[in-house]
This record gives sequence, structure tokens and C-alpha cells, in this order.
Amino acid sequence: MDLWFLALVGIILFALLTLCRRWFDYSMLFTFAIGFAVNANIYNSLSAPVHFYKLIFAIDSILYTGFAFTVIICTKEYGAKKAKILTLSAIAAVLLSAVIELLAYISAFGFDIEYIKTFFGYIASAVGTFIGIWVMLYIFEKMMNKNMNLYLSVFICVLISSIINSSIYYGYALLTMIDHSKFIYILLGSYIGKLYAIVLGLISYAINRNLWIPKDLKEKDVVEAGGNYV
Repeated sequence: MDLWFLALVGIILFALLTLCRRWFDYSMLFTFAIGFAVNANIYNSLSAPVHFYKLIFAIDSILYTGFAFTVIICTKEYGAKKAKILTLSAIAAVLLSAVIELLAYISAFGFDIEYIKTFFGYIASAVGTFIGIWVMLYIFEKMMNKNMNLYLSVFICVLISSIINSSIYYGYALLTMIDHSKFIYILLGSYIGKLYAIVLGLISYAINRNLWIPKDLKEKDVVEAGGNYV
């Protein structure tokens, strides 16, 4: 039951992203990116696991993939410079959240080494996000320059970014926080969840490109064509 509910949550989140992009597209991408990135670090397989037989899933797989999608959409529609600003802002929000959480726990419960481990988990995630997104943007640019299929390019690039982020974060967690006997099941759950979220992201992107087109993009297309938008 929990896994089906988690799958439903993914549909709801991407549906909201698809719907909200209609108005103030770049602002919505920015808002969702920060919300996805910050919460992906709070609600993960360690803090909010969803068990399905031996596999362990969590909402962070959906949230991080949603974040990567906002970045690659921003790159395609508004340019790499704005996408990098979005990414750095999200990373800064994650690190600020880490500091606030650490100070809040210490002020409430006193010092504990587990809080420090969690804090550095945020750092590992931020590093994984930075590397994963920069690699994703580099590969995406190369693919677009070679006129590769857009949806295939997005699929490959988001998958690569997700793998890099998971490898760095869960690599740190394996050394400090995760029961080694559960590691493979957490990692498998993470990758399965991200593949599922990538499919949802591609559906969302297709709808926004063909049916529910953001007004900002309509205006942008008309300006580039030298016409007037009404």
C-alpha cells in the first residue's frame, strides 16, 4: 500500500509542476527546483523509508529527479546561464537547511555525533548535485549540438545526473549511516524510483511542449519570430 501511495505522490507532484508552469514559467521552475532539492535531503531512505519486500524506496528519488528535470527544462527553454543560477540557488538552500537543522537539533537536544553525520550528508548531497547537474548540462549541450532526439537526450541526461548524485550521497551514507546489509536494497530502490520519476518527467515535459504550453514560452516564441503576442 505504501509503495502505491508513493507512486501516486510522484504523479501528483509532476502534475502540479505541469499545471503551474502555465503561468510564470521560470518562477515556477525556480520554486519547484528549490522545494524538490531541499526536501529530497530531508525525506530519504534513512528518514522516511518505504519497504516493498526487501527493496527500500523513498520520496527523495522522485524529488531529486523532479529537480533535475526543472534544471534541464530551464536549460532548454531559458538557457544554461539561468539553469546554473537555479542550480546554485537550490544548492545554497540545501546547505542553509542543513545549518538550520543542525542548530535546531543541538539547541533542542544537545550535541550528538549523529547530527554531525546528518549534516555532512547534506554536504555530500550538495557535492553530488553540483557534479551531477554540471555533467548533465555538459552532455545535454553536446547532444543538442548533434541534433539528437530531445526526449531521449533528456532521459539520458537526467538518468546520468541521478546516478552521480545517488552514488556520491549513498557512498557517504554507506561509510557513516547505512546498515551495510540494507545498502544494495536502498540503492536499487533509489534507481527504480528515479527511473519511474524520469518517465513521469518526460510525460510532463511533453504535455507542456504540446498541450499545456506555458505563456512565457508562447511570448518568447513570438518575440523571437518578430511578431506581436496578444
